[in-house]
Amino acid sequence: MLDFGSVGAKSIIRTLTQVEEFLAMQAQIPQKLKVLIKRKLAVMALVVPTLLVISSGCGTQTASNSKPQLTPSPQASGEKVSSPLMVAILNQSNETEQKERERFLAEYLTKALKQPVSVQGVKDYNGTVDLLVEEKVQVAVLGPLTYIEAKRRNPQVEAIAASITKGTGRPWYKAAIVVNATSGIKTIEDMKGKRLGFVSKLSTSGYMFPVVHLLDKGLNLDGDFASVEFFKTHENTLGALLEGKVDAVAMELDVYKKFKEAGKVSDDYQIIWESEPIPQSPIVVSQKLSPKLIAELKEAFIKAPVGMSTVAGVASDGYTLVQDSDYDRVRQVKKQLDEKLANPK
Repeated sequence: MLDFGSVGAKSIIRTLTQVEEFLAMQAQIPQKLKVLIKRKLAVMALVVPTLLVISSGCGTQTASNSKPQLTPSPQASGEKVSSPLMVAILNQSNETEQKERERFLAEYLTKALKQPVSVQGVKDYNGTVDLLVEEKVQVAVLGPLTYIEAKRRNPQVEAIAASITKGTGRPWYKAAIVVNATSGIKTIEDMKGKRLGFVSKLSTSGYMFPVVHLLDKGLNLDGDFASVEFFKTHENTLGALLEGKVDAVAMELDVYKKFKEAGKVSDDYQIIWESEPIPQSPIVVSQKLSPKLIAELKEAFIKAPVGMSTVAGVASDGYTLVQDSDYDRVRQVKKQLDEKLANPK
């Protein structure tokens, strides 16, 4: 028996009746056409409530009698299976820590975005930039200077978030020059004739900011040091100092503090210079991603758990949103560096 007490059925019949009344008012419509339309309306009045009752009845079955509703697979429905979102992150820690960082980030983003995410570790700054610029990855964790370089090479990349430095509560960090005090270095001027170590020419804290300071002090990289070497990561650079390969290094201050607090750096090593605050390393995305996905990525990082590692492997105090103009100071220092290197004193 048809259940015409259903709200849906009543609404449909009321609508059909209103249509029939409207047609009756239209004297110009031929009588035969009116009869035909009325017959079709009558059929609909019978069929549609029946479907509604059947649908309602399925919804009121007990759990023991109901059957699970199967969702067709993407292949069966003809939908395209989404490929993983590719993320590049610079290797800055030892292999064990690096793999754990990659695993954690991939699992976190996969869950937050509800889609597959693959995180790829990259051995150097140039490689990370290349992957993003050449669109082999859609997301990358870059240093401030590498972000400026990536933006220069491909304007279709965008900084969206950056970590908050633990201890300061601000999205910035500092560079430092650390020396082996037993080598007789107490001031920047004492570094002349000594062996100097950097991270990479694309490192903001492990090269650019310290070099600008050294040049301001009148030191020349080409002739005032016994040697100048690059060690690719902050951890390796500090290791070179501790192993006696160099007398002084430029590196991220928080990485030094991390090893100092862990008891791995003795009092023989001292900080003789700290930089101004540097905007923290940004999460960078390709603007070819949909606005919806970019918004979801922003939300994912804002909600990221406290302690998720920064690009240098230092625990963060959460993440905050950033924009391109936040890195204008990095651009200014880069311009200073280029001018000073082009016109040495």
